[in-house]
Amino acid sequence: MPADETPTVSVVTTAYEAERFVARALRSAAAMEGDWPIEILLFDDGSTDGTAAVAEALKGELPNLTIIRGERCGRAAALNRTIRAARGDHIAILDADDIALPNRLAVTLPLLEADPGLAMACSEALVFEHEPPAPPPADPAAVTVTDISPAALYVSNRLVHSTVLFRRTAWDAAGGYDESLDICVDYSFYFRLLRVGGIRHSSAVTCLRERRDDSYFAAKDRRDYMNALARIHAEARAGMTIPLWAQLAAAARMAKNGAEALAHQIRPRQGVA
Repeated sequence: MPADETPTVSVVTTAYEAERFVARALRSAAAMEGDWPIEILLFDDGSTDGTAAVAEALKGELPNLTIIRGERCGRAAALNRTIRAARGDHIAILDADDIALPNRLAVTLPLLEADPGLAMACSEALVFEHEPPAPPPADPAAVTVTDISPAALYVSNRLVHSTVLFRRTAWDAAGGYDESLDICVDYSFYFRLLRVGGIRHSSAVTCLRERRDDSYFAAKDRRDYMNALARIHAEARAGMTIPLWAQLAAAARMAKNGAEALAHQIRPRQGVA
């Protein structure tokens, strides 16, 4: 993309201690298919490893890459800061340890362009551990498109952050990501967007998502996660109509998670009398 050309899409990646996989993510963003001009923005959130150096080494290969370095500020603040620097009308989020497939924008951008009432479009991801698998074969005839209701989102967050594409104006209207949250910032943001416009989901797989035991989320205490969910649900109920069935289903899930967390805490260690 020429330097003076305005991008249609800004790909936003925030990274903390991501030296091992950030190049993989950035290259996958550059390889997305389509005639839309894109820019790629990486925010290095105070990493102490070689994240920034790896990204800098890619600038010759990826001329549309911009690197922003900052002090450690957390996921939500890093996302907001990077989006403020973005020039595109649409924002595509790509986590630093995930891989965008070539069809990513071809699946989601037409959904937004076809319906001005949508705030966001998203799709499916294939989860992997250790080695990325081959993408599943595309089958357009099998793809389904559905709208995400507040009730469905309240029961369970099944949306994958590395597949979302939202309008910059919707992010503005929603007030950005909630910087007071430490985890579940994507879940909270989706409810904010639903107050602005619709969310449409495609069943097409557009991302490979790595499951890592050393991720920031995996290291968080289960109680922190449940507290964040409780707060997000309370804010959702205050801002929109959530039917009773959805509240009961979510409460059942919370109770199950709480029981599992308690069992994990009191389970005796193996081999100890």
